Amino acid sequence: MTLIGSNTSVDSISAKLECPKISTIIFDIDDTLYDVGTGFTAHRNTDSATSFMVDKLHFPSKEEAQILRDEYFTKYHSTAKGLTVAEADGKLPPLPDGVTLPADRTSRFDPEELDEYWAQHLDFSLLGGPDPKCIETFEMMSRKLKIVGFSNGPRKYVTRVLKEIGLEYFFQSKQLFAVNDVLPHCKPDHGAFQLVLEKIGVVPRECIMVEDSMKNIRVAKSLGMKTILVVGKDRKRENRSAEYQKSADDAEATKAGDIPDETDPAVDAVVEVASEVSLVLNRWGLL
Repeated sequence: MTLIGSNTSVDSISAKLECPKISTIIFDIDDTLYDVGTGFTAHRNTDSATSFMVDKLHFPSKEEAQILRDEYFTKYHSTAKGLTVAEADGKLPPLPDGVTLPADRTSRFDPEELDEYWAQHLDFSLLGGPDPKCIETFEMMSRKLKIVGFSNGPRKYVTRVLKEIGLEYFFQSKQLFAVNDVLPHCKPDHGAFQLVLEKIGVVPRECIMVEDSMKNIRVAKSLGMKTILVVGKDRKRENRSAEYQKSADDAEATKAGDIPDETDPAVDAVVEVASEVSLVLNRWGLL
């Protein structure tokens, strides 16, 4: 396994790890293309998710909304998929007296409504803007590899994130997949991966998956992809600030059972941030 961006030295590997016919690199978005320590993920998965559930799904309190959101997110790793299943399970509160669904709606929860809500209400300033080093990395990759985005977030939200961090240009519409595009599947379902692979016209052995999620890394590896795990800035170092530690831990707390584990056999290489992916690709002889 290749370790990059940490105090740990690179494991003994060949300078060019065998990567036959790699043509495509698939990126997760959240906590992969921006850093887990920004506080944005904790903001999205707590206050913003529960505000939506109170405002649009009529939960009586944010506390009750958070309990249900966390229960279903742990199972399905997507707020949109989780709320879809929660409604099917009869777990949403009843509509208040006098409130009815729009004439064109049969379901209480609409992923498109969550998409619009997040795109309009999230505090995207937490992302910190574009990272020149990450943009440079994507410019290098785009000359050699097909770049694909694959997120469990809804499409308008994902597009807004990419715009805020300066990477929208590198993800063509036909090569960007949000949870809207794969429902009723979502990562880590095998069906979600297979649908994306079919649409972009590649087989797993031609792909590298870049992820922060161990569930998704393991499925990608089981399908035959190479994998790069993003663990977070200074995540492997002891000298990061207490403030950063709390932000990263708060984000990880909203993704129970899915904390990055660089020792997992499904992990081929480890980086701290997305800008370091080019270092791995160089070692693998792909750039």
